[in-house]
Amino acid sequence: MKKIIWCGLIWCLSVFVTANAYSDYAEKSTEHTTVSLFHNGGDEVLARFSIQPDWHISWSNPGDVGQATTVTAENTDVNVLAQSTPIARTIYDIMREYLYENTAYYLLKVNSLDEAKLTFNFVECNDVCKPETLSFDLDTITPTSAPQWNILRQQADATFPQKIKLSGSAEDNMLKLDILPDTPVTFTPTQKDIIDETSIEIKQLEDGIQVQWQSEQPQQLQQALIMTPTAAYLADIEYTHSFSTVLLHILLAFLGGILLNAMPCVFPILSLKILNLIKTPQTTAKPLLNAITYTVGVLLSFMLLTVCLVWLKHQGENIGWGFQLQSPWFVGAMIVLFSVLFLFMVDILHFPNFSADKIYKLSVLNEFTTGFFAVLVASPCSGPFMGAAIGYAFTRSYGEIFAIFTALALGYALPYAAIEMFPRTLHKILPKPGAWMQKLKYVLSVPILLTVIWLGAVFYAQVTDESETEVSELDWQPFDAEEIERLNAMGENIFVDFTADWCLTCQFNEKVILNTKRFKKFVQQNNVYLFVADLTEYNEEYSAALSAYGRDAIPLYVYYQNGNYRILPLFFKVGSLSQ
Repeated sequence: MKKIIWCGLIWCLSVFVTANAYSDYAEKSTEHTTVSLFHNGGDEVLARFSIQPDWHISWSNPGDVGQATTVTAENTDVNVLAQSTPIARTIYDIMREYLYENTAYYLLKVNSLDEAKLTFNFVECNDVCKPETLSFDLDTITPTSAPQWNILRQQADATFPQKIKLSGSAEDNMLKLDILPDTPVTFTPTQKDIIDETSIEIKQLEDGIQVQWQSEQPQQLQQALIMTPTAAYLADIEYTHSFSTVLLHILLAFLGGILLNAMPCVFPILSLKILNLIKTPQTTAKPLLNAITYTVGVLLSFMLLTVCLVWLKHQGENIGWGFQLQSPWFVGAMIVLFSVLFLFMVDILHFPNFSADKIYKLSVLNEFTTGFFAVLVASPCSGPFMGAAIGYAFTRSYGEIFAIFTALALGYALPYAAIEMFPRTLHKILPKPGAWMQKLKYVLSVPILLTVIWLGAVFYAQVTDESETEVSELDWQPFDAEEIERLNAMGENIFVDFTADWCLTCQFNEKVILNTKRFKKFVQQNNVYLFVADLTEYNEEYSAALSAYGRDAIPLYVYYQNGNYRILPLFFKVGSLSQ
């Protein structure tokens, strides 16, 4: 009998432990909030927030007070498919807040539950506010039964706003709502600080309602909550651009490509171009073919980089132009390539005479490979007009992205290709062939050697994690978005530098602008706070911040003054900061 009793107790205990270890939902609580998770056996997870009376948590846009409720994931990807409609409340007649009371639901899409972990960050408030974090291991939750899931979804769906799509003018920041005139409407961005909410104007039209706002942010509003007395709508906003706007950015990209040839990081590859031109016989019967072949090499290299950028951004990566030099593997390969090229140019390495002509046609000095590798080395640069064009491109359709990058590639290829088409004119300017050509080849090898040294410094910084973030004895701080926002709210002067060791234009500007006595004197006299975002290695926070400023290439310089900010020209003057 005792054995039977013991066996029964052990069985009950095992059932209890198993039921709690793998239940059909997970539940964790703070002092005032309980979060319960359910999943449908597929890729959907439902989070239910149960909040004690007189307490609340904030929506994704908390308004003037509070902190956004967020969800992050480890070992998986998570997307918020829907969240409950918040309550809007005015405090002291001057501040707005958007919050949840009693119960709120989040419908999430999770790619994989295996070893996945979800973390919810929120602030629960009453007279005081307390930041809280709750984390869940998803692989310990068994699927919710279909009947129970359907009941939960019905309860959650009743709190979700209806999803709609709206098209608006990108130039005017204006939307047209097909809502009956004289209907009270509120229009609230789902994210804070994307637009100035005080600038929102709602006008009654004869056939609907017009919403317009002002925005100083390069980033456009993508989603907004629209509420009437009887319904709530979550609007995904698609912007239409006039043909002239698209054409303008294509022209900017083309001009930026031409000017890219004058940027410091292109100087090393200039040696290859000059040497190739000198070696081209003036009697060549194929000047047009040479120019086209070089242009094809440039185009192909640009397109491959663009495809990689688009694909990585589609995967959720926040990366920008010149991303390949964030990889020590790529940098190492480029070091080997340019080291071999340098040894060849100073005659330490020789190709066998019987195959010299064939190898020359296939080497990096060939028209196609010169164009191809010219782009790989030049891509870390961002010349005038390029930043705006690239930033605009990645907010548009795939067709516009490739149109802008094609224009950028054609602009970059044009100067060299144009010279190649008229070799006789070039050779009229140059002296007759002789010993000077060999000496010139040695001179042109110097930029190649400097490139190897530069790439070696980049590689060392990447593998040792000792990137230099201070460009002078000034007090540079690592980029901190929250601290910058706090200082800006106080009206402080702030200078932000997006840089990288692999960006030669960045290094050039540090020498001629940021390390000058004039810049240091300006910083000290105006009490400027200095922040640096070092992108030598991939940094998701810095890359996201770069995109938030509407840019995908560096260098980028941002100056905050009197509560506002402006993006500075690529080669700015220190005196312009005080204007």
